[in-house]
Amino acid sequence: MNTTGDKDLIGLLGAGKLGTAIGRLAAEAGFPLAVSVRPGNPLYDLTLPTLLPTARLVSFEELTRTADILILALPRPALASIDLTGVRGVVVDATNAWEATDGAAANGISNTSAAPARHTTAALQARYPELAIVKSLNHAGYTELAAEARPHGAPARRTVAVAGDDAAARSRVAAFIDAIGFDPVELAAEHAPLLEPGGVAFGQRLELSDWPVDILAAQN
Repeated sequence: MNTTGDKDLIGLLGAGKLGTAIGRLAAEAGFPLAVSVRPGNPLYDLTLPTLLPTARLVSFEELTRTADILILALPRPALASIDLTGVRGVVVDATNAWEATDGAAANGISNTSAAPARHTTAALQARYPELAIVKSLNHAGYTELAAEARPHGAPARRTVAVAGDDAAARSRVAAFIDAIGFDPVELAAEHAPLLEPGGVAFGQRLELSDWPVDILAAQN
């Protein structure tokens, strides 16, 4: 939990290219940061102060216990070895399936539900029904996120979608998206596949006017 101010504590699980790009934007917007990396990455103790100088490197347990918004910024197959039970905050699934490189394990989740395997957020929600999970920050490249952040109200601002059925969680992440430089677009969870590889929004530079009104969730 953030006790230093009124901004959410942003937790990054993973500090690769995407995690670093998101972390820098969050830090520039004044959000406190905590980062946890997978075991076997001892170099992060040395490199994190350079990559994200305002971030604290913490254990996975502390990250899940304290983050207001927990962003999964790691390869999707890694989800299979991570236990999110007990996460306190909103979970942002920023992963993507790349079957060409990840193979059959691209989904990264033991999917025992009826949810389509490619729609990982649905499978993740089925595995952890008690958690508030949204899909976001996966449909733009890390270089695009770094280059295209604009102040609130700026013309031709790029959108970043937030898909989920928990309205409060969606709104919380949407506020974060706005703060780091993008117009948030709220979608119901059923539209999360639009943000996945092969979906119509994946890799596309969309502004608010480009989104069909009939797929938008109720905007706050």
